[in-house]
Amino acid sequence: MAQVINEMDVPSHSFVFHGTGERYFLICVVNVLLTIITLGIYLPWALMKCKRYLYANMEVNGQRFSYGITGGNVFVSCLFFVFFYFAILMTVSADMPLVGCVLTLLLLVLLIFMAAKGLRHQALMTSLNGVRFSFNCSMKGFWWVTFFLPILMAIGMGTVFFISTKMLPANSSSSVIISMVLMAIVGIVSIGIFNGTLYSLVMSFLWSNTSFGIHRFKVNLDTTYCIKYAILAFLALFPFLAVAGYIIFDQILNAYDSSVYANDDIENLQQFMEMQRKMIIAQLIYYFGIAVSTSYLTVSLRNHFMSNLSLNDGRIRFRSTLTYHGMLYRMCALVVISGITGGLAYPLLKIWMIDWQAKNTYLLGDLDDLPLINKEEQPDKGFLASISRGVMSSLPFL
Repeated sequence: MAQVINEMDVPSHSFVFHGTGERYFLICVVNVLLTIITLGIYLPWALMKCKRYLYANMEVNGQRFSYGITGGNVFVSCLFFVFFYFAILMTVSADMPLVGCVLTLLLLVLLIFMAAKGLRHQALMTSLNGVRFSFNCSMKGFWWVTFFLPILMAIGMGTVFFISTKMLPANSSSSVIISMVLMAIVGIVSIGIFNGTLYSLVMSFLWSNTSFGIHRFKVNLDTTYCIKYAILAFLALFPFLAVAGYIIFDQILNAYDSSVYANDDIENLQQFMEMQRKMIIAQLIYYFGIAVSTSYLTVSLRNHFMSNLSLNDGRIRFRSTLTYHGMLYRMCALVVISGITGGLAYPLLKIWMIDWQAKNTYLLGDLDDLPLINKEEQPDKGFLASISRGVMSSLPFL
């Protein structure tokens, strides 16, 4: 209750997006044409032009964002990865698998360093009211949350799943069914623990090492909350999986019966068309389940993250009021209508989505009350920094 009262006492500023779908559509059309004319070379500049438009039209507390990552930064990073890709292909074609493995491991190691460098550069190139963001972290911590922790958790999940399969009985039809149900429960809980824990730790690490000017962000996410909603999101998908699986299994049995008993070619054709129709229905049910699960998880975690994010020891707080149904039908419209129109409706629907997200995101407090001073920081220099600038084009939720 105290938190509610405090939030009511401070001024609340919703994010405002000033962009229009028509303007963004024209930008996308020009970008597509230039990308086709240049055989894909213009793609990095096209992507950054779109991102700069979105940032430049996003406002909070009367001030707009600016974004300084260029297409050249992304192009250099792409060239580096293309070079490594062809180098690995050449070693494989030259029957030098050991060299190929070494190059792959080297690329993996470099990618971790490049991701950290890229996040730092993207933060420094993003500003609000002339005040830059900043990202500084220890490489030890970055390696832990992005590499070692996911691997250890995946190994732990695999071990638990393997032990569970050995312990559960399978000596009768009823015991097999019980074992399958228990294995499904173990799988759902394991995936929920994996996703929820990683989200909580990664987002806490990233934003606890992010600053706005001289002021540091702080976020305290509840790992149990993240695990709970990761499990619930997967459970929301489960009924759709069951229905789609039942339809597919039923069609497989029908196809087998038809191959054994059917002799008429016309009858076979009719059954084939009916099977294809039901297969399409099963796929649509599955994809809709994915949309329901994804929207539920996205909204739950985003609202939780924003409500626990603060700046300058809590003087500035944030709040998100996205709804599940609002995310669901916008996500479905973005995919379905964009697909039906061959991508022509995508720019308009994307702006529609961004505008809705902005209107439901709030800054609690007043940035003008803070001393808005830039840190004395400059972008990193050197070869590794240069090839890393286009790797991570944005911080999550920034």
